[in-house]
Amino acid sequence: MASSIPLPGIGPKTLLKLNRLGIFNLKDLLYHFPSRYLDFSHISPISHLIPGQNFTITGIITDFQNVYTRSHKNLQKATVTDKSGTLNLIWFNQPYLSQTLKVGQTFSFAGTVTLFQNRPTFIAPQYGQYNTGKIIGVYPETEGLTSKWFRSTIQKHLSLLISEVTDPLPPAIIKKFGLAPLSFALTRIHQPQTQSQLTLSRARLALDEILSLLAFSHLQKKSWAIRQPNQQLTATPLIDQKLQKFIARLPFSLTPSQEKSWHEIKSDLVSPNHPMNRLLQGDVGSGKTIVAALACYLTSLNHGLSLIMAPTDILCRQHFQNLKKYFLRLKIPLVLLTASAKTSLDHLKPNSIVVATHAAIYHQKSLSHLALVVIDEQHKFGVKQRSFLSGLKNPPHTLTMTATPIPRTVSLTMLGSLQLSTITSIPNNRLPVKTFLVPNHKQPDCLEWIKHQIDDLHCQVYVVCPFIDPSEKQSAVESATKQYDHFQSIFSPKYSLGLVHGKTTLKARNTVLKNFRQNKIQLLVTTPIIEVGVDIPNASVMIILSADRFGLAQLHQLRGRVGRGSLQSYCFLFAKDPSDQAINRLKHLETHHDGFQIALFDLKSRGPGEVYSFLQHGFPSFKLADISDAKLITQGQQLLASLLSSCPDFNLNNLIQNLPDSTHLSHN
Repeated sequence: MASSIPLPGIGPKTLLKLNRLGIFNLKDLLYHFPSRYLDFSHISPISHLIPGQNFTITGIITDFQNVYTRSHKNLQKATVTDKSGTLNLIWFNQPYLSQTLKVGQTFSFAGTVTLFQNRPTFIAPQYGQYNTGKIIGVYPETEGLTSKWFRSTIQKHLSLLISEVTDPLPPAIIKKFGLAPLSFALTRIHQPQTQSQLTLSRARLALDEILSLLAFSHLQKKSWAIRQPNQQLTATPLIDQKLQKFIARLPFSLTPSQEKSWHEIKSDLVSPNHPMNRLLQGDVGSGKTIVAALACYLTSLNHGLSLIMAPTDILCRQHFQNLKKYFLRLKIPLVLLTASAKTSLDHLKPNSIVVATHAAIYHQKSLSHLALVVIDEQHKFGVKQRSFLSGLKNPPHTLTMTATPIPRTVSLTMLGSLQLSTITSIPNNRLPVKTFLVPNHKQPDCLEWIKHQIDDLHCQVYVVCPFIDPSEKQSAVESATKQYDHFQSIFSPKYSLGLVHGKTTLKARNTVLKNFRQNKIQLLVTTPIIEVGVDIPNASVMIILSADRFGLAQLHQLRGRVGRGSLQSYCFLFAKDPSDQAINRLKHLETHHDGFQIALFDLKSRGPGEVYSFLQHGFPSFKLADISDAKLITQGQQLLASLLSSCPDFNLNNLIQNLPDSTHLSHN
């Protein structure tokens, strides 16, 4: 990526280091905020220092030594003296300090007072004008660029950096909402003089981040509203009758939330105003596919072409098989298009339903008259696949489905351009999956218990690993190939095992899954490739290795691969990280089965994670805003509404362009 930072001391080598942190220009550098702060604003004589507290002192260096210990450690020891007393200073592996900190010279030092050998000591103290006597920021670092470098570089050039941006908010709005001006906020986020200044600055800049997404979503929704769909769909009395007959023939009853979601989607499809752009979210196993099938059936009854896009061959085939069952008695042309099923689309009937992977993007001409597109698990597609629709002359109705639960605060900010339907209930015959975090010393007993389950109930088992191959850097993490051999030694030859991962050829993968479906394989060792699309009711036990490496939302989705039959199902979490934080996160899954609650808990404990990846390419990352902060989002919505009503000619792109990595967000 081309970049330029025209500041003294930033040459090509330094620029490459900055690029590793996502810093490519002056604006990126300005918006590289401290991740935390150290308060060294309390200046004190040495005799008044209190152990455990932060202080800045000024004195004369009376001694400096480079010391090599018996354990081959390199220490720098100095003594500094003022009129009230003497303080020891210690650094580790910084012999070059002897060239800077000369005996007889006066310096200021800042640090936390420690008693070392019963004498007050600063361990690894800060020194210099940018690092003492004030609240200092601790910046995200990379090799060769320390917090000290960022503090001195940014503070030297802060006026120049701030001149690169202008405050997009009118003074009247700033005053009405009691906000800090942007120039003040950017100055004090880097150079806070008091904690209250820092609080004001962070509040303004966090609000700017929320506003950027709210403005972008508003512009998206506005642009979508003026589009015309490829095909106008209708629901005549005859079509309604056929839809009702189809629903009545299903081997199950729709849940109340399925019915509600279907009516919302149907209303969008037959609306004469603009094409549907709706997100259907529902927990694992909640029945999103049948709702999508109803949308495709309505489209087919209107002689319209439907496309269901799925990210993997496995999920694609699963959808295709489900549609074949649903439409068994109806003469609806079904077409499967994957890398391994290269069907020609040259003579598509106008009422066809095409089920495809990303292979659909190479058939844009044949699909140019699409009436409906259903995109399953959009966040698992690449940018090229997700931009497929933008190449069509007129937009089709679009239904996006996800099993990644989107907390309400996220949908309010990030999904404002989409209408939202939620399936909250699961079919009545589903038993909650019993989930257990298994301590290391009990794992052998757990495996013996699983053997009895296979013998007594003839059930099947998933063993999920986070990586395909062993990795030196991730030596503590299980790998599918390694664990396949390990589980072979435990379960073979009495039980048959299979192995599936991302590098397995499609032919081999389909063979293994077919054998697993037919219970010719009792244990399937795999990666998260089975997270979506594998529906085998007899598989009622899952072991997830190195479970602490997964987000809770993903663990919950993996867990949803079991519990699809009549047997009580179990999910066993094996973890490597013994920390309290990791254990507490995983234990949350033992007692919680609501995907939305789990996603919100994961959002607060780990950050946005996969929720962000669901979004369209180009959203800026949040540095300060908390996406679970409903109060902040409400303030942003109120400010945006006030801005639109009082300044109707205001360009919302101004709220976006000030932020770094916003180049993909602007609307023309």
